[in-house]
Amino acid sequence: MKTDCDLLIVGGGLTGLVAAWRAQREGLKTVVVAQGPGSLPFTSGALDLLAVYPTEAKRYRESPWEALSELIETEPEHPYGRVGLRGARAAVEDFLLYLEAGPLAYYRRGEENMAIVTGAGTIKPTYAVSVSMKKNRLAWSRRRPALILGFEGLYEFSPEQVVCNLQDRWGGLKAARLDRSVLLDGDRRLTVTQLAFEFERPEFRDRFAGAVKPLLGQSRFLGLPAVLGFDRVAAVCRDLEERLGVGVFEIPLLTPSLPGMRLAALLKRDLVEAGVDFRQGAPVSRLDEKGGHVSAAYRTGKSREERILAEYVLVATGRFFGGGLEADRQGVREMLLDLQVEAPGDRDNWHMASFLGAPGHPINRVGVKVDSMLRPVGPGGVPVYDNVFVAGAVLAGHDWVREKSGAGISVVTGYAAVDSVLAARARAGGGV
Repeated sequence: MKTDCDLLIVGGGLTGLVAAWRAQREGLKTVVVAQGPGSLPFTSGALDLLAVYPTEAKRYRESPWEALSELIETEPEHPYGRVGLRGARAAVEDFLLYLEAGPLAYYRRGEENMAIVTGAGTIKPTYAVSVSMKKNRLAWSRRRPALILGFEGLYEFSPEQVVCNLQDRWGGLKAARLDRSVLLDGDRRLTVTQLAFEFERPEFRDRFAGAVKPLLGQSRFLGLPAVLGFDRVAAVCRDLEERLGVGVFEIPLLTPSLPGMRLAALLKRDLVEAGVDFRQGAPVSRLDEKGGHVSAAYRTGKSREERILAEYVLVATGRFFGGGLEADRQGVREMLLDLQVEAPGDRDNWHMASFLGAPGHPINRVGVKVDSMLRPVGPGGVPVYDNVFVAGAVLAGHDWVREKSGAGISVVTGYAAVDSVLAARARAGGGV
């Protein structure tokens, strides 16, 4: 098989999906190749921008934009520094307007960070969440009486753990569990996806409301694990609030994470409907490269090989979890094009003696070094390819876990990489 495209995006995580969304809107014929479902199913679905900076001081920032401005000035080689404040603002604003108008109805608190309760009973700072978690923020900020409800047999969530970890700071918080026999027949193990299917059915919500009302007491809010349906979660939340007369909110779980799965499904569906060629399964196995120019990529399946001719290539493969980087005794390698990776040369310097010490383990900041257009560079900072760009977690110079900046880096650099493609194409006379 042979396919031609303007832009080939390698990677189906948030970075690749945002870049495809941006490219399609700009009229680029785009192909996305993803080996697996990406990292979104393992995330909270919340959009972190920047909540902790400087990371050495573990300083929580109410204003992510103020923190981002400081970061850009202090760390110009950070992914945010490469893009700049104006580019970051434009990308985040554009993408959030899309999410806010969609079925997940994302919510943000002006230009400030917010805090939400997690399934571990911790408080997570973030910038925007789906509407199903809007009252998670409200409940925590007001500390009104609330019921945290779990389900017997759903091992991914413990309401007792949430309450135990927060009760010193949240008076009136209580935990309860519903026995599955009250709601469901059979004795199969209860799962997150099974409950999500059930919550989309009005008759199930009717039985659920009847079982929960006696447990509420003086509670003004009801917190549930993130199981309230798939693409209809906003309607499910509204319906439960009308039935119960309290504010209802979801609490994100570690994995499987339905909020992350919902976001991935929304983006993929909209991209495919808009004409983006999305291919999941066989990864890119090799590329045609000559004289600093990549002309084609190959995917090898069980019975055939597919050749994708591409004018430009975007590498959005993630770090170690996504398979973009691999570490062994010799060092850290970028797996697609063997791009130069910025990392401590001596393995003894990858980590610190203190597991949670500041400023964080150096291995957490490794990645591909790029120029201001997000082109991968070699020795001396010279771009090694004229038509390859890099975006997302695989970039060097950031510690997204400590910074609470993962989704923001994905959105901002995915958006900026496509802007660089457009600029390069215009210089080459290709237009859009």
